[in-house]
Amino acid sequence: MPEVNSKAEKLAMNNVTGTAFIVAEFRAEENQETIPLYTDNVVKIWLNEKTKEIADKIAQNSPAAKEMIKLRTKYFDDVLSNQILGGCKQVVILGSGLDTRAARINGEKVTYFEIDDSDTLELKEETLKANKISANVRYIPGDYIKDGLIALLKESELDFERPTYFLWEGNTTLLAKKDVILTLEQIRYNVKSFRLSFDYMSERVILRTTGYQDINDYIDKYESMYAPWITGFENIATLADELNLKVIENFSTADLHAQYRPRRSLESNLFKFYFVCTLENMSDNLPS
Repeated sequence: MPEVNSKAEKLAMNNVTGTAFIVAEFRAEENQETIPLYTDNVVKIWLNEKTKEIADKIAQNSPAAKEMIKLRTKYFDDVLSNQILGGCKQVVILGSGLDTRAARINGEKVTYFEIDDSDTLELKEETLKANKISANVRYIPGDYIKDGLIALLKESELDFERPTYFLWEGNTTLLAKKDVILTLEQIRYNVKSFRLSFDYMSERVILRTTGYQDINDYIDKYESMYAPWITGFENIATLADELNLKVIENFSTADLHAQYRPRRSLESNLFKFYFVCTLENMSDNLPS
């Protein structure tokens, strides 16, 4: 275990990969609630005093981030669980980081495919094994933009004819818009039947045109500690129409907060501009 812990600390200090540990710390905190939105007993295996120190620093400067991550975790957990209950046997997680769903949410003959950098995936695999936690997952080291998403999935033997659920969490704001659209197009034109869930920011947040100074201040603080947000979408239905996809659900995190935390007040206006959605492509709707 000392070698695994050393790897975790090294990655946690990395400005990019380290974000996975911050998100993991935020997710883990929900376990302490009297009635938690979800239970994640796996995530703690990657956390330590160093990761907590880094996450606490982020939370002090950007308190809304923690709650938004918890809300999206609950939403994505629920959608994923429903997909598996409905018979979906393939789950693809793009930029999986320290996602624990392959160990927490599973079913008979459900296979997960996780794509991320080799260091993160190696740490995940080693730590899960060291803690005797089983997960039916195929790790796919690579960059789904530079290496090509479909090429990576073909190498991992994804069955493109089977219904598949794609989860794309915490990625789109940090990617160029053309790469977000390219990823959606690749899935659209290669997977016969799928649903895909992801989170996204309103373009008005990126452009600083929401009219809320507290949002602009929040972004400035966040980006000074991590990385700039470069992509947002103002109307997800328009994007879906352009790609010949169907919007199944689209909620702001303010909507989720009202549903999941009805007795708590919103911490920030940003919740009104940060969304989660689920899109669908039916097999009989494929281009010829």
